Amino acid sequence: MLRFDTVIGDIPLLLLGIPLTLGITAVAFIVGTVAALPIAALRIASPSVLGSIARGWVEFFRTTPPLMHIAWAYYALPVIANIRIDAFTVVAGALACSTSAVMSEIFRGGILAVPRGQWDASQVLGLTWVQRLRWVVLPQTFRVILAPSCNALVGLLKQSSLAAVIAVPEIMNRGMILASQTFRPIEVLTLVALIYFGLTWPLVLLSGSLERRTSLAFHVD
Repeated sequence: MLRFDTVIGDIPLLLLGIPLTLGITAVAFIVGTVAALPIAALRIASPSVLGSIARGWVEFFRTTPPLMHIAWAYYALPVIANIRIDAFTVVAGALACSTSAVMSEIFRGGILAVPRGQWDASQVLGLTWVQRLRWVVLPQTFRVILAPSCNALVGLLKQSSLAAVIAVPEIMNRGMILASQTFRPIEVLTLVALIYFGLTWPLVLLSGSLERRTSLAFHVD
């Protein structure tokens, strides 16, 4: 029989993990997004070695689980290279790498969605490739990628729960500890799920709104 009354008083303890969860998410998203744009640009503009490296980066971090990156950086680096990184940095860095791969594909899709005529017209004006990208293409790209970027942020917020495996005291880790102490895992994890729902649902609504506005804008155009 479920007994939520036995764990309801522990909700404040779970809520204390929210700042760390949001901190990991924010750092990973900002760093990953900043890194994603040059990666996308290299994939589009450069078929050379740099373009191949960028493609390899994207394919690796898109096809391997973030949990592996976290475990490898936290447990393997000290053994292999005598490099020790604090748990928060490991999680934020690993998730930033995965985010850079995801966001670079979103950027690339948005850039390629800009009509070729825009590129040609800006070239006629004498703009360099970088100037065309900055002044003509990216302003249109950002309008296209807002909704998928918001979806990527939702996924990243959920992935931040992977920090629990290396004892970062965010929401999931606090929930796991509390479940082991109260012997009420179903009740505790249900509360954890509701907290994540409360954090992600506004972003889901925002993503839907942005998607509708983008579709309407392009329909009008």
